[in-house]
Amino acid sequence: MKIAVIRQECSYRKGGAERYAANLCKALAELGHHVYVLAETFDPAIHPALTHIPIKVNRATSSTRGNSFHKNSQAALSAIAPDAVLALSRSFPSDAFRVSDPLHRYWMQIRYPGKIHRALQLLNPRHRTILNLEKNILNPANTRWIITNSQLSKTLIRQHYQYPADRIHVLYNGVDLTQFHPAPDRAPSNREINLLFVGQDFKRKGLAPVIDSLAAVHTNGHSPTLRVIGRDDPTPYRNQAHKLGLSNHITFEGPSTSIQTAYQNADLFVFPTLYDPFANVCLEALACGLPVLTTTTNGSSEVVTENADGYIVNGAATGLATRLAEKITTFCALPPHTRDAMRAHARTNAERFTTRANAQAIVDLFATKKGGTP
Repeated sequence: MKIAVIRQECSYRKGGAERYAANLCKALAELGHHVYVLAETFDPAIHPALTHIPIKVNRATSSTRGNSFHKNSQAALSAIAPDAVLALSRSFPSDAFRVSDPLHRYWMQIRYPGKIHRALQLLNPRHRTILNLEKNILNPANTRWIITNSQLSKTLIRQHYQYPADRIHVLYNGVDLTQFHPAPDRAPSNREINLLFVGQDFKRKGLAPVIDSLAAVHTNGHSPTLRVIGRDDPTPYRNQAHKLGLSNHITFEGPSTSIQTAYQNADLFVFPTLYDPFANVCLEALACGLPVLTTTTNGSSEVVTENADGYIVNGAATGLATRLAEKITTFCALPPHTRDAMRAHARTNAERFTTRANAQAIVDLFATKKGGTP
């Protein structure tokens, strides 16, 4: 099958959505399909059989970036004549649009809860452009099927747009189990607890309540450390940690090229995002045998098993730090053999979700709906 994949950035050097695109394209090529990758940024090392179609982008403003990538991608499709078009970035029409990025209409409500503030933000050309693309994509006349990576995303689409439920297919993400795996020589859990936070947008991913919760956990008689990895300005969070007397317990390390090692060395992955369709980092952590603490507003919470390989708390911003502190305190109080059992369960759970299985499910969807063969 000739499959065109639209994603502005397809690379292992970016965030979760970009790494997902890279893994998917690689898996599709390994399954024997001819894959065209319509992208502005593309890493040729992903797989030698992939065909990159460079897409020019007008980078004058955030608004022109989104519109120009969409329009130029659509223009490039006419020269390819693929059997199926899968959009991972905002573009239409397509056979299937996969919800990789946050649903912007919903995110605006979270990011700008005040109606007046939100109304003013809607004057911003960037928001108007994204919302317009989103509206057109979720018009049933422009997109044959929607692929979501969580029931959360399907529910939100149904709440905010008139898209038929029977044309929305939930396919959970996959993880590269050869790259992300437990450390073979890890010592038993008989030391102080090391927490790990990984994210590119500290505010949306919930770093502030993590730091607040750490102060409460210390008050409860435990003294875990927190390792923060990700590309964002740490200054306000360093100040927050200093005011709470936690400077010696938190390290801010910036982005990492060996994130799997960070997962392997931690005891609990703390990721209280205010909203994520499906945070790949949680599945990566589980694959490394790392229990996960996350929120109901994260689609990947749907693959976490409460008390067996992690914890799930309500994602509402109010009281979030208190809820996190309760779970972290519970984890810290567990005997070492119980924490080791959670690590083993995390890996077993993650083994259900592979990149190859995810790619095959997408191919099967195309074949079934279009009347072809996988």
